[in-house]
Amino acid sequence: MLAVGACAGGSSTQKPVATLASTPAAAVAFAGIRDGWRDTEHVLPGTLRAELEQFLVQHPRDGLAPLARVMLAVVALGQGDLATADRELALGQSLPQGSTRDLWTVALARRARLGGDAETAMGLLRPLVGKTVDPLTRTEFQDELVLTALATHREYEAISYMDVWLRASSEDDKAKTVAEVTAIVERVPREVLVGSLQAMRTQRASFGYGVDIERILAQRLVALATTSGDAELARMLLDPDAGALVVAGDAGVELGELATSRRGLNVVEGRTVGLLLPTESPGLRDESADVLRGVMWALGLPRGVRSSSPTRPATTPDGGPMMVRPQCAPLEAAPALDEPTPAEQVRLVTRDDAGSADRTEVSLDELAGEGASVIVAGLDAQTSTRALRWGESHGVTVVALVPPGETVATHAFGFVLGEPRHDVIDALGRAAPSLGTDGVAPVVDESEVAAWPAQGGRVGGLTLLPPVSCDVPANRAGDPRFPLSKWDHDRTHAWLVTGSPGCARDVVGELSAAHARGLVALTLEAAALPVHGPGLRVVTASAGVVPETAAEDTRDDELRRFAATLGAVSWWTALGRDAATLARVAVRQLPTDSAGEAHEVTERRTRARSLLADSRARLWTTESTAWQADHTMKRTICAVDAPAK
Repeated sequence: MLAVGACAGGSSTQKPVATLASTPAAAVAFAGIRDGWRDTEHVLPGTLRAELEQFLVQHPRDGLAPLARVMLAVVALGQGDLATADRELALGQSLPQGSTRDLWTVALARRARLGGDAETAMGLLRPLVGKTVDPLTRTEFQDELVLTALATHREYEAISYMDVWLRASSEDDKAKTVAEVTAIVERVPREVLVGSLQAMRTQRASFGYGVDIERILAQRLVALATTSGDAELARMLLDPDAGALVVAGDAGVELGELATSRRGLNVVEGRTVGLLLPTESPGLRDESADVLRGVMWALGLPRGVRSSSPTRPATTPDGGPMMVRPQCAPLEAAPALDEPTPAEQVRLVTRDDAGSADRTEVSLDELAGEGASVIVAGLDAQTSTRALRWGESHGVTVVALVPPGETVATHAFGFVLGEPRHDVIDALGRAAPSLGTDGVAPVVDESEVAAWPAQGGRVGGLTLLPPVSCDVPANRAGDPRFPLSKWDHDRTHAWLVTGSPGCARDVVGELSAAHARGLVALTLEAAALPVHGPGLRVVTASAGVVPETAAEDTRDDELRRFAATLGAVSWWTALGRDAATLARVAVRQLPTDSAGEAHEVTERRTRARSLLADSRARLWTTESTAWQADHTMKRTICAVDAPAK
């Protein structure tokens, strides 16, 4: 049928035959159908189909019956009823030249495209291009021509057809045509839209596109730029030399802010380190603050903070003297590291991803646009995964503070400083075997609650009970914050705290006051040595200087100076300090000028990666001094018992 249609559609020797009603009654009945055909906003396809089928029952041999059958085929195609469409189209093969055959050809082309043969559809439609088409057929023809051009990957040709469609529309049909073209433009690839708009703006006289299609393409690109945070696209749209667009309202403000940001710029600014933190995320705000303290200290910011720090005896967060304990693991020999000075010209730029994973890549683009050659990021597994993948795809070095939650294909530009949680729990389990035999109640940071089984279950060798948030409020003033009565009723005798050291002290304090008995295990994030009641055993994970240093540790002087100025050192503080220390050792060997040419930027970023991989320094989170070959950090995890009262 398609082959016959293609041959017949190309004939131009026959004289066109008008399609007219045979009786006044048929003419009146069909007038309502014609109005409904044009008024797609108010007349549903099902209603129009019912009217067409009724017309064919009442006037099966009328002069308008062939047109009604073709219209029924078009409606059926829109409804996905291919069987009805095929039956009605088969009846129109012998239609004479004229408006009815034109609509039949359009319907036949649509059937071919929907059947996966868009090239045949284009062959059917091309003879109608430039031909005066009946108003009843025009919209269907223009729509199908555009869709077929897109289906055959003739995107630029499709945009030309859309322009013709818009300019040929009457004032009454203009709003409807604009809406239909706008919807179709959403299917056009971004690069085609950009290329077409640039051609329209720079070569208006040559191409002769209308203002409607240019405005529609621009509106679509504005939406793409603002929703994806594409600063490069925003700058192109607002480029005054290319005929900047006028974008009103909130979209205009957002586009302007995006265009003036440094996001997406391909540049390296001297010795710049980037830091991505979720400072606006309630669940990770404390962790962000701790990381920032460590980073600022490592880089000597604000200037003079380290030199003005008095030295005083180290104490515990509760004000007591530090315990003297054996070294967890022998310290590797480390090169001497000078105090950071302004002469190094190491610069820190920061961005906030608002605790939203969807903003991770946008914020990283901004840090790269600020010229950072090494970026520290990732306070949770999901963000680490996205940051590491972004670093690999952009050729920018990323230091993740937490191991990624998913496998990242390569680690050419990715470094992982933190420790997998399961390794920490394994170390605690070796020191306290009951952790693997009893039901364990997790007490976790608010940001992690959703990651633990809500009703408990077997996870990583532990039998977990339902998790409790570190931020759970007390029911009444003076009552315990944690569910002590439920734990007592359920005979819970083991707890795993993964929140902050403050959370660990609160849990141990309330359990001690209630004379509870059992084991409290603290991960590195919660590492502390809280004094507790005689019925409890408190075991904390330990690595590097967390939760405290051992006897005669060479890091004591720096730790005392830090504590005197910025407070206690947590695991997050130590991670921030180590990441920034290694980044500082690397970037201070880079040139101090800017690199903007593509090859210079690539060379500078690659060199920063190599310098970081070779960096060595005395670290706070481990006895090691450098990265392993796989860009992870080797460390020994110990378990330390906190003192009883």
